[in-house]
Amino acid sequence: MSDGAPRAARRLEVGEAPLDLDALQAAVADPRAGAVASFLGTVRSPNHGRVVHDIVYEGYEAMIRAEMERIADEVEARHGLLGVAIAHRLGRCVPGEASIAIVACSPHRDAAFDAVRELLNAAKARLPVWKHETDEEGPHWVEGQVVDTARL
Repeated sequence: MSDGAPRAARRLEVGEAPLDLDALQAAVADPRAGAVASFLGTVRSPNHGRVVHDIVYEGYEAMIRAEMERIADEVEARHGLLGVAIAHRLGRCVPGEASIAIVACSPHRDAAFDAVRELLNAAKARLPVWKHETDEEGPHWVEGQVVDTARL
C-alpha cells in the first residue's frame, strides 16, 4: 500500500496440491480482524446439464502469481484489508474438489464480504488459467471471460 500503512498478511498460492482453506485462513489471520470471510469454489457436476468427469486447469505459474499480486493490492487498498489469500489449483480436479479459494480479513464484515466477491471475480476474469473439461460428451475447452483491463 502506498500510504505508508503496513501491508496486509498475504498468501498467494498456485499449484497442483489440494487447497487447504483452514491453512489459508490461519496464514492471513490478524487479531485486529472482526471478520474473516472466505469462498471455496469446487468443480461441479452436472454443469450445463452434462455430467462432468474432470477439469484440468492449465496456466503459467509466474504469470498467475504476478496477477494475483496485482489483484490483492487493488482489493486490499480499496477495502482496508488486514489479510488476503488467493489460491488456485492447476492440474486435474474431479467434481467436489476445490479449485479456487479466497480469504479476506478485515475489521468489519461488510468489507470482508465485499472483498471476497471482488477477489473472486477478478481472479476468474484476470488470472491466466484455462479449463479443459471432460464431460459426458467428451473433452472441450471452457470459455472464460475476457477483460480488456487485464495486465498480464
